[in-house]
Amino acid sequence: MIVNIIRTTPGVLMLIPVFLLSLWTRKKKALRSTTEAQEPEEIELDSDPEYENDSHTAAQTEDTEEQGDMV
Repeated sequence: MIVNIIRTTPGVLMLIPVFLLSLWTRKKKALRSTTEAQEPEEIELDSDPEYENDSHTAAQTEDTEEQGDMV
């Protein structure tokens, strides 16, 4: 029983600094993100969009217009 306690003690003692280090880095990251000014991202808009010439869709539109004229 005492041997088991002696084996687990170094493992627990090594986990404590790792846990504290992770908490410290999370706190540091949170402080850094709140103090830095957030710059807006520039979004480049395409002023001249390119469309595919779909002749099948154009033919359907013409057929629909012709049907509307017949009524």
